[in-house]
Amino acid sequence: MIRRYGGPLLVHVLIGIPAVVVVWCARWYAAYGHCGLDDLERPDLDGCTYNQIDHSGPVLGLLVITGLFVLALMVIAVVLVPLRRERPLKPWLLTLPAVLLPYLALSVSAR
Repeated sequence: MIRRYGGPLLVHVLIGIPAVVVVWCARWYAAYGHCGLDDLERPDLDGCTYNQIDHSGPVLGLLVITGLFVLALMVIAVVLVPLRRERPLKPWLLTLPAVLLPYLALSVSAR
């Protein structure tokens, strides 16, 4: 049983390393990506600074590029390789949440 799930688990954890960048960019953009130059004078928006406005575009670009890269890795590793080798998809799909393990490990160690 470990042999059947060990490979997919390792692959998902390795894919989770670049997925850390995707999750970080998505969290940052959700928190600060809404800021524009007009928002600097609004008292109801805390945290909108010039740095956040300047970084909004590059963070969105990094999010798109790394997101597409991780998506391509997932399609190749989870769908194409098992189907080509005629292996069942069940172990690959059941270990899919392991992609978030590197991000969770970094966030727990940062506290």
